[in-house]
Amino acid sequence: MGPDAFEIRKAALPDGVTIAYVREGNGGVPLLLLHGWPSTKRIFYRNIGPLSEVGFDVVAPDASGWGDSPLHDRFADPVGSAHTFKTLMEHLGHEQWILAAFDFGSMTAMHMVNRFERQIIRQVLWNALVPDLPEAYERAGVGGNLLQENISLSTHVMDHGTDPDFFVRRYDSPEKRRAYVMGFYQGRIWKPGGPLLRLAGAGNFDDEAAAFHAQPFEDAATFRASLNYYAALQHPELFYEPPLLTQKIRAETMFLYGVEDQIIGKIVTRRAEVAYSNLVGPFLVEGGGHFLSWERPTVFNSAVSCYCRDLIS
Repeated sequence: MGPDAFEIRKAALPDGVTIAYVREGNGGVPLLLLHGWPSTKRIFYRNIGPLSEVGFDVVAPDASGWGDSPLHDRFADPVGSAHTFKTLMEHLGHEQWILAAFDFGSMTAMHMVNRFERQIIRQVLWNALVPDLPEAYERAGVGGNLLQENISLSTHVMDHGTDPDFFVRRYDSPEKRRAYVMGFYQGRIWKPGGPLLRLAGAGNFDDEAAAFHAQPFEDAATFRASLNYYAALQHPELFYEPPLLTQKIRAETMFLYGVEDQIIGKIVTRRAEVAYSNLVGPFLVEGGGHFLSWERPTVFNSAVSCYCRDLIS
């Protein structure tokens, strides 16, 4: 599967942002797919066709400045992207839609479902960030903080977000940037002296597949723009508006977890049981990890279709 597998469309939105996206299944039930880091809409190229064929109107955008979306005059952040993608869906004629998201895309989904609750029909999350509810998690015996747990395993959160411009200068060629990003798909040493750990299941991304997903980040401007998602975590003033990440989620949510993920631990599934008031799952998926939609596409596609069968039948 190559970069030309689907037609790339572009939408010039009223706020001046232009977003690149793939859309298949026009006329079906609206389904918005949100990528994380280091991914683009390509992470859904094994899902767009099958999901559109069973009755979804699938929309998979690139965040502003990522992939095929040109950089706006302001770096995107997970909260600002919630507004941008809402505007995109309305631009395409949708008043309500289903969300599907992981990684940083799940932070965008969290803000969207809290900020624009009536427009979200339901959502599917996997290997996701969950609401920040420290006291509730402690009472349930699953205390801890996902961000701090990630920092204990890896330097990448601080490396990416503290001074993104300095970090980009360390990777000063397309080859260096490609190799760096490929490590997130194939396994890497996450901190000095630490072991090799994987986000994805071993062997789920061969060199060709990892390079396919890393290729958009070979461009220095794209690489830098993507790091602003991390920068906003450490510099909250970069958020478009205060993020709505500290409340329980009322929206109906199906939660999947790829068990091969060695960075986001399985404890996130127990926290999901606390954080989502109308939860389906969590369901643990063998043989896949962080990038579940790509690693186990048949399982992912059937799970989404079955979860929404009342809407697409």
